[in-house]
Amino acid sequence: MRINEKYDQEISIISKSRITTETTFIFSNILLFREYQSRLFAWKVALNFNGNDFFNKRKSYHNLFLDLNPVWIEELIPEDKIVTDLNSAGWDNIRSGFREYMGYFMFLFVNWGLFEEKEEIKRFVNLSHPYEPLFMILRRRGLIDFSDNKFVINGQTYLKYDNNFKLPSTDDDFLDFVDTKATDFPNQDAVNDLWSEYQTLQSNKLKNN
Repeated sequence: MRINEKYDQEISIISKSRITTETTFIFSNILLFREYQSRLFAWKVALNFNGNDFFNKRKSYHNLFLDLNPVWIEELIPEDKIVTDLNSAGWDNIRSGFREYMGYFMFLFVNWGLFEEKEEIKRFVNLSHPYEPLFMILRRRGLIDFSDNKFVINGQTYLKYDNNFKLPSTDDDFLDFVDTKATDFPNQDAVNDLWSEYQTLQSNKLKNN
């Protein structure tokens, strides 16, 4: 399948996943952003680029295509086109601009899906899709803004800049479970406890069916 055909297919899939409910803050979106940071840094280490302090200082730091520097980099679908097409599909909260990150993140997410079968990416078989958590935030009614050199997610400033957090699952049911339980920002231990509780509940459901 040609890239343009694959792109049209990808935009169609994204369009159908749009949720029209008003955006609201939920703790799971913060956890997804922490998961994104950990995944991105794992890729950076694998590509011999350290320096996690650039996470909230350089927009280009998030672009793994620059680190990979493949011969096909000029084939990437431009950010402006992706934003325009997503706006036309109803995602009107995605914008491009110097301080706008939603359009940039979708540029990275969409192109990763288009080119992830390339050998330059496939050889890192043990690393997860770096940009998946970003799209999940958007799909779960999250908005990522940037102000005063800090990311802001649905009005909440993101302060936990580290690369060690691990989200046990990105399954929507588990994330919904977290949001019904969390009354404050869960740390790793709290998330692990919630995961154990969730697994126990799921196991009991299976036994009772």
